[in-house]
Amino acid sequence: MIYLIQLIKSRKHTRLIRIKKLFVAIKLNSNNLFDYLIDTAICQKDDLDYLKVDVNSKTFHWLIELPQSQGKLFVKQTPDYRSLEHDVRISKEWKLYNFLQSHKDLDSASSLIPEVLHFDDSNSILIYKCSNDYISLKSFYENQEAFPIALAELLGTTLAKLHSQTMSTQACYTFLTELEESKLNYQLPYPDYLSDYLVSRIEPESLKKTQAVAWRFLGIFQQSEVVREIVTELVLNHRHCCLTHNNIQFHKIFIPRHWEKLVTETQDYDKSLIKIVDWEACSWGDPACDLGKAILGYFLFWLNSMIVHPAIEVKKSIQLATMPLEVVRPSIVAMTKAYINTYPKILEDYPEFLKRVIQFTGLGLIYQLLTEFQLQPEMALSHQGLYFFIATQFLCKPEKFLSI
Repeated sequence: MIYLIQLIKSRKHTRLIRIKKLFVAIKLNSNNLFDYLIDTAICQKDDLDYLKVDVNSKTFHWLIELPQSQGKLFVKQTPDYRSLEHDVRISKEWKLYNFLQSHKDLDSASSLIPEVLHFDDSNSILIYKCSNDYISLKSFYENQEAFPIALAELLGTTLAKLHSQTMSTQACYTFLTELEESKLNYQLPYPDYLSDYLVSRIEPESLKKTQAVAWRFLGIFQQSEVVREIVTELVLNHRHCCLTHNNIQFHKIFIPRHWEKLVTETQDYDKSLIKIVDWEACSWGDPACDLGKAILGYFLFWLNSMIVHPAIEVKKSIQLATMPLEVVRPSIVAMTKAYINTYPKILEDYPEFLKRVIQFTGLGLIYQLLTEFQLQPEMALSHQGLYFFIATQFLCKPEKFLSI
């Protein structure tokens, strides 16, 4: 009997320790990730031998395959270079998920977000779950080495439904403006304060680790008065009219493995076949931003196929691209046309929409470069000349790309 009482006390003590752990600041890493999943009852100890973890260091996420085809876990936490005390983006994402789930009239928007299993506000941790049948759009393109037109059309249609369904929706407008304290913030680098922007996203300890080369791009940007003026106008005068993701990237978009079959079977289906993660930068914003960032995804395949070296001129690098622009151009055109065909009224309500889309593509490329300087400065240093040249073309000569 005494042994049994001691055993019960021991188990209670162990449980209390686990509960206490959840309220202590946790920085998830490869050593404590599984313990956290067990402590939160998301996984069992028996699952550990069968879990497959894909660590994505670029986005500070873990993609975990559960055993017996139970699905995939997408674990995310505020990165070290942001302050857990002041950063509310993951909390914002959690609140958006709850809002969309409670508004059945926004089914196209709510079906874009995978099921959320767990939210830990004190540690800024959010865990999604999606079917094993889903793969990222980035991995699909990389593995197939092809760009099916129908898939680009699906992406364009999906974004159009998201924007049209939430366009001027009072409940969505009220929720997002209250969530952002009526600031209508945009997760974009403001032109006159690029250096402040970069510093604000890095804690003092991390700032010391930032290589000096990261600041060279800021000087290049500031020297280009035309680009600086266009970016200033674009950012300060962007539209506020619907729910926007603001950071569309192909590794954040998930598609069913058998998407072709599903597309033909559910052509008029209201719910989305596509899932999109990382809504922490969402806002009541400009639909041109989302479409522009999606277009950038295709352009990056072209740009990243180029041979880049300080001794090689930018125009020569373009000529040496192993993936010609003609390979991705049809997908860009198909996605844009599908968007307009699904939501033709956008051109009536927003006459400069297509021009803005191209300019947001250019601004997105600058943002991509700034992110690289934070995480992969050596790569950013090799990319900065090429990326800035192409971004300048998008920003200053959008009409040139409207004809593609």
